Amino acid sequence: MASEEGGKFQAIRVRSYLRRDRADVLEIAAGSFGGVSLDENIENEFGKIRDGWQQLKKDAVDYDLTGNPEYAFVAEVGSRVVGFACNRLYRHRSVGHVTNVAVTPEFQGKGVGKALIDASLERFREKGARYVRIETLQQNAKGLNCYPSLGFKEVGRQVYFFKEL
Repeated sequence: MASEEGGKFQAIRVRSYLRRDRADVLEIAAGSFGGVSLDENIENEFGKIRDGWQQLKKDAVDYDLTGNPEYAFVAEVGSRVVGFACNRLYRHRSVGHVTNVAVTPEFQGKGVGKALIDASLERFREKGARYVRIETLQQNAKGLNCYPSLGFKEVGRQVYFFKEL
């Protein structure tokens, strides 16, 4: 896969996550979920929670990087990490779960997210999963368009409630 940057085409490579990628992945997590984060929705309604929604997103991604590193992938252009996917496998149900996918804004719409999801699906197949799930918020137009184009079928909608104590 290739992307045009600065008038030149550069190869986009998806590979397994390595610990040295952590800072880049967390930076992408903090900068790529604006407008499509449940924690941001909560913050917009109730004010800043703890360290803010970006830190909460980084914490969630870091949880998967630490607990499931063999199911995480990064996309690179040259030596620069431009996207990531975090995943979990629920072996007892034979279900893979794509928990987070993010691409830096300048590389969105260039097939990077699709390549990350494809790599995730292949890993799930290798590990014997029969199904895979992914979810997004209703306000995430990109996800709502992308996931069905990759063969995912909507099976339900969940409503999130939040209350201050």
